[in-house]
Amino acid sequence: MNHHNQNNIETEPFDELADSIEVGVAIYGQSGRYIYVNQSYAELFDVTPSELNTKSLWEVVTEIGADDFDEYWISFEDGETRKTETIHKYNNQEVPVASTTTQRSINDTVYHFETVTDISESKHEAQVSNGQGQLLGNFAGVVCHDLRNPLSVAQGYIDVLQDDIDRGELQLADDALNRMSVLITEFLRLAQDSEINEMSSVSLETAVEHAWKNVEAKRAVLRTPETDAQIVANESYLQQLLENLLRNAIKHEGPEVDVSIDTTEDGFYVADDGSGISPNKHNRIFETGYTVEEDGTGFGLSIVQQIVTIHDWDIGVTKSSDDGARFDITNVEFDE
Repeated sequence: MNHHNQNNIETEPFDELADSIEVGVAIYGQSGRYIYVNQSYAELFDVTPSELNTKSLWEVVTEIGADDFDEYWISFEDGETRKTETIHKYNNQEVPVASTTTQRSINDTVYHFETVTDISESKHEAQVSNGQGQLLGNFAGVVCHDLRNPLSVAQGYIDVLQDDIDRGELQLADDALNRMSVLITEFLRLAQDSEINEMSSVSLETAVEHAWKNVEAKRAVLRTPETDAQIVANESYLQQLLENLLRNAIKHEGPEVDVSIDTTEDGFYVADDGSGISPNKHNRIFETGYTVEEDGTGFGLSIVQQIVTIHDWDIGVTKSSDDGARFDITNVEFDE
């Protein structure tokens, strides 16, 4: 490896400015040796700037080896800026940093100007957040398991009674228990998932048909999409979103409601011909615990909101063309 002698760059004009800011500043040239570092950068490793000025880049930046530096150097174009997150290590100090490196020519000599920000705290916060999310998921699992036990007992008694007694009230109780089981499953799955790993091209028409089969809607009318659009989504979650919106329409508007589902330029919508939702409730409709029903749980639309969020979609509610409610899911990616 052949590194050339490095011409000195005049740093005095910005010494005072660079040392007054909390962001690390470093300059190195084609030799790979630091020409200048400010106080903030040196303090990351509990050393003085003068000590680092005797070192080369690869003695601090773990991702760049001495044998790799020449290739790294010539990969830059003049004026190019690159942003990375990596580990800088010196004096037994390992510091995760976000760095911005720009190549500039001064008096026909090329330099790299780098700003370095310590991101240790944000990394720690991310680890804590992940740990809290895992703890919440584990807690949700325990709660859901404990809820299923008494639910199974109640379901067993309903089954026994239905063998001997033909009463509509027992069917209503059976329906309620089934719905509770669905809600428990939805809550557990969404509490444990903060992101979606299984994404694929999903037929919106097929997802609507499957969702409709799981919704008690014997007298309701469903108008399906006119074209078989392919949506990039988690198939199971997309179906659950549609089921919840369909159940919401039937629960809120009645069993004879007409529901339409179709695509838009950047997503799809679910609309009904019911009485609609008051505009002053539009901003609250997706809140956990809030419901348009006096006797509803309020979790159905909250789960819809969470499914939308983990897909990086958006959702809003407006008045449909039939003066009912219309839910628009936007920012959806189509698979052409």
